[in-house]
Amino acid sequence: MSDSADTTDPKASLLSKPEHSPNSKQKSDDLLQSIGFRSMIIFQILAYGSYSILVHLCEKDGAVAFSSTTMNFVLEFTKLIFSFSALFYFSSVHVDVSLSRIQIRSWLKQSLPYSIPGILYFINNNLAVHMQVQMDPASYQILSNFKILTTAILYRIIIKQKLTRRKWFALSLLFFGGLAYSIGTLKNSSYVSKKVTTTSIIMPEMYIRPLGVPMIAVYCIFSGLAGVYNEWILKKHYTESLHLQNIFLYTYGTLLNLFPAVVSAVAKSGSGQIFNPFDGFSFYTWLIVLTQALNGLFMSVVIKHSSNIIRLFVISFSLIVTSFLSWFIFHITFNMYFYVSFLTMGCALSLYYSN
Repeated sequence: MSDSADTTDPKASLLSKPEHSPNSKQKSDDLLQSIGFRSMIIFQILAYGSYSILVHLCEKDGAVAFSSTTMNFVLEFTKLIFSFSALFYFSSVHVDVSLSRIQIRSWLKQSLPYSIPGILYFINNNLAVHMQVQMDPASYQILSNFKILTTAILYRIIIKQKLTRRKWFALSLLFFGGLAYSIGTLKNSSYVSKKVTTTSIIMPEMYIRPLGVPMIAVYCIFSGLAGVYNEWILKKHYTESLHLQNIFLYTYGTLLNLFPAVVSAVAKSGSGQIFNPFDGFSFYTWLIVLTQALNGLFMSVVIKHSSNIIRLFVISFSLIVTSFLSWFIFHITFNMYFYVSFLTMGCALSLYYSN
């Protein structure tokens, strides 16, 4: 894969950014220690932890009320608009709106590597929505920790990062803890009816339906691959503007979700309903769009200037948020497998992150 950014004339294209000064490493270190960076991490924990809760609040008659592709299209488009605005506002390069054919061709060539994580995120983000009806929020968050295992393995393969024996043991502990939880909860799960009241949805117990297990497995593999590959691209082209890199990624995400979103809206209108691409959207849906848009933008900063290890930290601690909200909103009664898995996960994370 060629680094097309290195062959582009900075004066001829808005796609390039001046090289970082020698103190760029110091600036990155300062960023990691800043209050703003820590605030982003805290927000991401809350956003990750509340995601499955909000999707469940959007359910109607046991199914997600909105089109996942429409929601993800709005989400990706929101991030794209913000990235364009940030690029034009913060860019120190003169922006010539009359792009030549050569510049456009250079832009397209430069964006191609971002199509791979764009496709992976497209699959994963839509899968994450439909997966919610297959399990309760706490189960989803517990099993999502398999992303730590897949990310660590892919980190070793793609970025060549070596792991100590202690970390491999911690990952094994995490894997078997999650496996025991999924088998135990699946074995004791029948169809769990949700009692809907005027003010809330009540889930009497934790559950995982059979389809949920392969869905979460695919989700964790694709999530790990997308995250590690995206980090590899961002750091390979480190001198490029992060806003520009986000534009490349979110353009693919927007286009990939656009066609199925339109098809879904047309199909609903063909069944006698008025054409409404936002059919099924509620306050909670727009809250998902807002929180996940900010979450994605913040995560790009974390991945470029730090690593996916921070992302795994966010995913791990979001379980606490999900567990509390599941109990508070849905009145879920946690089973024995949850507590065993929670303790196992805590030990695994302590081993993995300790120096």
